[in-house]
Amino acid sequence: MAPKRLFYEDDEVIITKPGFNEEISEDLKQQESSHGNISFVKGMGIRTAPVLEEYVNKARLILHEKLSYYGAELGTQQSALCNEYKTIKNEVQSSIKEPVLPNLIYILTSSLTGSILVNRRSLPLRFFTPVIFGGVAFNYFMPRSYNVVQEKITNYEKDNLPDVYKNQVTLAEKYQDLRKYLLQGLDNKTTQIENSVHNARLYLIDLFSDKK
Repeated sequence: MAPKRLFYEDDEVIITKPGFNEEISEDLKQQESSHGNISFVKGMGIRTAPVLEEYVNKARLILHEKLSYYGAELGTQQSALCNEYKTIKNEVQSSIKEPVLPNLIYILTSSLTGSILVNRRSLPLRFFTPVIFGGVAFNYFMPRSYNVVQEKITNYEKDNLPDVYKNQVTLAEKYQDLRKYLLQGLDNKTTQIENSVHNARLYLIDLFSDKK
């Protein structure tokens, strides 16, 4: 044990113990590593805790796994969103056959007019009237685009909503039959009126001819 050094004591009295530039023994390594592993790098001891290393490695692996998973999911969602955007853009471009302006302004104005006309009516009427006005205006101002959109909707219903498609076909057939019946009735009425007028003219001609 080195003697106690006094402040004003001469330094030459203190005998220093020289260091050793060599690796420590295995027994000493075990003693030094009783509270953790120790490794030497260029004579410097670096101590590590096995339990702490285990938990840190587990946390690092879990974090890496979660980041990889969510990164892959984010990439997948971004790719799906881009594909959906391209699909919608192509569908819109393929459906529009006439200039958008000013036809779109006319359609929106018609829809707004329908909304204003029924702003104090019941909720279903306020919902359907602007749609009907807009649809009629769309058919009037952009007929080719309207036909393309109607065809796409019909094909979608045919593939995904067969019951709705069948009901629409049935309603369309009934409408055509009713329209045909009404037109036929009008034609018959027109023919009857023409025959009545013709017979009346013939009667008047015969009547005046007899008087002469």
